[in-house]
Amino acid sequence: MTRSPEEFDSSPVRDLLRRAQTGALSRREIMQRAAALGIGGASLQAILRAGQTAAAPASASPRTPRRAAADPKTLTLALDGTPSNLDPHSSYDYRSTMAILGPYEGLIGLKGEATDQYEGILAESWEPNVDKSAWTFHIRQGVTFQDGTPVDAEAVRASYERFLTLDLGPVNVLKRFVTDPKQITTPDAMTVVFDCGSPQPLFESGIASTYGPEVVNVKAMKEHEDNGDWGNVWAQTNAEGTGTGAYKIVQFDNGQQLVMERNENYWRGWDGDHFDRIVFRVVTEEQTRRQLIEQGDADIVDDLTPENRKALAQNPDVTVHKDLSTQVEYFTMTVAGPLKSPEARQAMCWAWPYQEVIQGVYAGDAKEPHGPVAETIRGYDPNTFQYTTDLDKAKALLAQAGVAEGTKLTCTVESGIEFEKSAIQLFQANLQKIGIALDIQLIDLGAFTSLFYGDSPAEERPNLMAWGWWPDYNDAWNHLYPQVSCSGWGSKGSNGGFYCNQQVEGLLQQAHDAADLDTYQKVLSQAQQILSRDDPPAIYYAEPLWITIIRNDINGFFFNPINIGTYNFWAMSRKV
Repeated sequence: MTRSPEEFDSSPVRDLLRRAQTGALSRREIMQRAAALGIGGASLQAILRAGQTAAAPASASPRTPRRAAADPKTLTLALDGTPSNLDPHSSYDYRSTMAILGPYEGLIGLKGEATDQYEGILAESWEPNVDKSAWTFHIRQGVTFQDGTPVDAEAVRASYERFLTLDLGPVNVLKRFVTDPKQITTPDAMTVVFDCGSPQPLFESGIASTYGPEVVNVKAMKEHEDNGDWGNVWAQTNAEGTGTGAYKIVQFDNGQQLVMERNENYWRGWDGDHFDRIVFRVVTEEQTRRQLIEQGDADIVDDLTPENRKALAQNPDVTVHKDLSTQVEYFTMTVAGPLKSPEARQAMCWAWPYQEVIQGVYAGDAKEPHGPVAETIRGYDPNTFQYTTDLDKAKALLAQAGVAEGTKLTCTVESGIEFEKSAIQLFQANLQKIGIALDIQLIDLGAFTSLFYGDSPAEERPNLMAWGWWPDYNDAWNHLYPQVSCSGWGSKGSNGGFYCNQQVEGLLQQAHDAADLDTYQKVLSQAQQILSRDDPPAIYYAEPLWITIIRNDINGFFFNPINIGTYNFWAMSRKV
């Protein structure tokens, strides 16, 4: 289903259009939110182009506060993009999640840097039944929302009912396990039970995700309800009294800044050293971000170019953290025309200049992946076939596939992503050596996203398109399904090349339904071999390191490869 432009009077669609006009929404968020709302075709194109024509936020707005040297209790982040949606149940980008984790908390979360160890947050304890088909959570006593409303089992149940009913953005994090609010029950005032209906050993991972399962104050949100939206439109820009977290959002100027102040009644308390205030500054100009952190006017900055990273690494006041995450970069291949056959797509993988890209484009700050799943994700198989650059094999496979010398391929890349442009130019040179011409088309974000998530048939799509992905939680099924499932074509998912392999489809279903982790791993290992060696849907070429640049006087920072781009602000402080 797609919506026509005249349907922009629908509140969620109108709000998406308004937010796109800030020019700061990520590709991932635009795609996920549009797909959840059923927006495609001309409507999606209009929304995305509105975002492209919006004026970029100023590098340093006069309304943006500077951290005075005498104010060690303020933590300042200089970001290249803005948080854009503060509702945990519809937000789907990491910058928004970064802000959401100030006022909102879930039942449990990953413990520190661990990817498979959990700690209780709003739940003080939890346990599954024998076959892990039902999971019981015991709610912590004495916790209140920021407006003073007690958090009990019914409040938690109502929050997850809202999440499932809205059916927006990250909802599949929960729907993978529970599809009907009736499967969530409250046997007593402080106990919540999730009945998954079948063994689900990964439920713990899903409910610990930072994308969606945070508990919200439904009563407070319903006071701002608009046409049955459970307060979603209001909650995208407001968070007064609706969470349980350590910090309250007191100011949000989309595209400019967001300010949080401590919640004095936070259930963990404020003993020890903590920040009183967290400030997000949107600073689009890279050199300005570098200057801010060098001068101490910012404590954390977004990723910078390899040149700026190298320079900052020499600064004794700054540390450049480089961590392996769950992100995989790839060029999806359209399963039509010259690249219809598995042999032709294998040839593209053999022709890719892997080490030239890793060393030249990423300056060594990336690894070559073993297929589509990063090594940090549960379900990854290190024995998955890994390509190297071999132009002779590529040429032979093209001949076998009937792709003649002189064939012209097209590749579409978003114009603002420099590393993708550099990488595809190196690939273009390799293809030229084996008699294949590659036409590189640079288009803006709006046009690219409309193309990738549009419904144009495979025959009308470019042969290659640049993309990247990471999972919502620690689960290779969650990582793979949006990219390669037969149901994920066009506006229904992230399968931009219209790939469909029935054997892979069956293996993904088996992984979804696996009653134990051994079965889960076995079937996902088979799927990864097919997706890499036998019938590749994409050229998987880089696992980039996640870069965090931080002042050395900041305590409490740690990197979790699952919860990338987020911080535990309550645990952070400044060395005195």
